[in-house]
Amino acid sequence: MVRWLSHKGGQVEFDPVQMFVGDDFSWGFILEIVVRTAVMYLYTLSIVRVIGKRGLGHLSPFELVIIVALGSSVGDPMFYDDVPLFHGIAVITVVIMLQRFLQEITERSPKLEEIFESKARTMITDGVLDQDALEKENLSERELFSALRVREVEHLGQVRLAFLEPSGEITVFKVDKVTAKGRSVLPD
Repeated sequence: MVRWLSHKGGQVEFDPVQMFVGDDFSWGFILEIVVRTAVMYLYTLSIVRVIGKRGLGHLSPFELVIIVALGSSVGDPMFYDDVPLFHGIAVITVVIMLQRFLQEITERSPKLEEIFESKARTMITDGVLDQDALEKENLSERELFSALRVREVEHLGQVRLAFLEPSGEITVFKVDKVTAKGRSVLPD
């Protein structure tokens, strides 16, 4: 422990052991941190998956969960003196290890990849809007039409295919030559 005078004249203590491991370091609690982190990571990933693609912006579920988990695990030890740095380091390590593990198993298993990351869904085929796909993805026509306007689509007849990607992005393939005008996507 190091002591020195503060700018106000009082003594300030600096204890690196306290800062890194806390007063009551135990390997049992470190194991508890690992289990708590794994449970919270997997729960958060499942919740993010439930909110759907449009709630993600341009992030995959894995990316969003890792940002949330790392932000929290980094922030708490920085702001709260009763949270030792080692606890934050343990959480970060477990989150990264879980991320890598899930990445590996989802790359090897198409079924797990579909569960965790989903797949692109066809929203429009040859100018015809798939209402069931809109409902399944919890996406409104207004939101889809807004994304089409950004891609300079005025009516559905201009669209050969449109997909809602796992990231929430809309991919549009236009027809080479418009033969029939479809439903307008312009606002009223």
